[in-house]
Amino acid sequence: MNKWTVFAFVLGGVISTESDAAPTGSVTTEIRVRYDHRDLTSPAAAHRLLGRIRDAALETCGASPFSLPEFKAATVASQCWRDAVENAVRSIDDPLLTAAARADRLANTGRSAESSQQPAGE
Repeated sequence: MNKWTVFAFVLGGVISTESDAAPTGSVTTEIRVRYDHRDLTSPAAAHRLLGRIRDAALETCGASPFSLPEFKAATVASQCWRDAVENAVRSIDDPLLTAAARADRLANTGRSAESSQQPAGE
C-alpha cells in the first residue's frame, strides 16, 4: 500500500510535499496529512481528504479545533489558509481532489456573494 504525506507549512500558507520542502530560515509549522490510493477512489473519498487538508491548513495558519468559531472563520478567509489548501491540492495532483476543491471553492464563493448582497437589517 502506497502512503503519501502532504506537509502544511505556515510560510505564506504553503502546504507542500516532503520533497518540495526547502529550508528558508523562517519559522514554520508543519502538519502531516497522510493519504493513500483509497483516499482518491471516489468523489466522496476525495472530499474527505480535502476536509483533512482544510483542517491541517486551519491549524498551520493559527487556529485550533478549540478556537472560537469567529477565529476559525477569519483563518479560513485568510490568504495563508487559501494558499495552504491550494498548494496541497496542487501537489497531490489528482483529478478527483482537484474537482472537490474547485466545487468547495465555488460553494464558498457563492455563500460569500449571497451574504454580501442581503440588504441591511435582514
